[in-house]
Amino acid sequence: MISIAADIETLVAPWIAHKDHINVVIGVIQGSDRWIKGWAHPAAPDSPEVDLPDGDTLFELGSITKIFTATLLSLLVESRKLELTTPINRLGSAYQQLPDAITLESLATHTSGLPRLPDNLRESFLKDQQNPYAAYTFEDLHEYLQNQDGKLGKTTGTISYSNLAAGILGNILADQCGQSYEEAIVQYICNPLGLTDTRITLSDRQQVRLAMGHLEDGKPAKHWDLPTLAGAGALRSTANDLLTLLAAHLTPEQTPMAQALLNTHGLRATTFAQSRDFLALLEFLAKWVQRLRGDLLIHQETGVALGWFMEYLPTIDRYVYTHAGGTGGHRSFCGFIKETQTGVVVLSNYGEVLSSLFGRYSIGKVGLKLLEMLNSSPQRNPQKLGVRIQKPA
Repeated sequence: MISIAADIETLVAPWIAHKDHINVVIGVIQGSDRWIKGWAHPAAPDSPEVDLPDGDTLFELGSITKIFTATLLSLLVESRKLELTTPINRLGSAYQQLPDAITLESLATHTSGLPRLPDNLRESFLKDQQNPYAAYTFEDLHEYLQNQDGKLGKTTGTISYSNLAAGILGNILADQCGQSYEEAIVQYICNPLGLTDTRITLSDRQQVRLAMGHLEDGKPAKHWDLPTLAGAGALRSTANDLLTLLAAHLTPEQTPMAQALLNTHGLRATTFAQSRDFLALLEFLAKWVQRLRGDLLIHQETGVALGWFMEYLPTIDRYVYTHAGGTGGHRSFCGFIKETQTGVVVLSNYGEVLSSLFGRYSIGKVGLKLLEMLNSSPQRNPQKLGVRIQKPA
């Protein structure tokens, strides 16, 4: 029988082929066992052998940051400092122009009706298109919020992805903690779980381990800074830390925040907004092209929990908690299946856009395919198949 390690190699090889400078790290957790491997591609065929990334290589998480934001919300709700149903217009003068329907829960579940991004982000984007959020200030966000008219958004009550909502949520939670967003995440989540490399601000030693990001054409990409919308995508982390996070969700009773983690798992919304904008058209065309090329896997979006998206894998009849993320030069995925105690992390330093949309591979599809492979047969336990297992520290 082919080992799961060989299957992973077969899956990864065509995905990273011809991508100069790419670094990919995949981590798998199954019960108490962990497996991690890194891949790299040299700049040219005659280039010297490159150092492989590993479980300690840092990557930008992008939107996986939203899982941490939602977890912090759950912790503050569990400690009775906040309530999910509280309209955010009661939590500060900056939010008074927003309707009552925008609650803390709606921010975390993408059902607030807020747009994907604020409409005054353009100036920051034009200042540095490779670091588009860096020049967007709290004053800019306040100006945007004060120009709201208190009316419901077109998608309020349905799932419509919003970086703006997650960024606002992160700011509200930080204010409630009396700290910066990063300080609150470190104190309430990272320190209790032992996530020593999940940070926004990196030490000199961590900077050395941060993978250089690359654009889709292989050119170096700037690292992203999100000073005002940190809760939407500012964190950096490693495969080791993310596997520890997944372990906490798989066995929350073994953590100091059991109920708060469990409270992020309940399905909270199942209706996705029907968008007719350019992005929706692009996604429709992408799905059509992918079907022509042959999909990597069949999966169905089910809904959202608190911070997590839920997808169904019909081949193995399992529901997956999942989130993917990206910045200009990085892509990330993490997901887990509670019933089988299985989780997967995939991290890459390649900011693929078009190939993810129209190609057979995207980091999200690779992550889901790995979970499908791991759960397709009772015999596919890495320990039983002789795969090298990295035990948790």
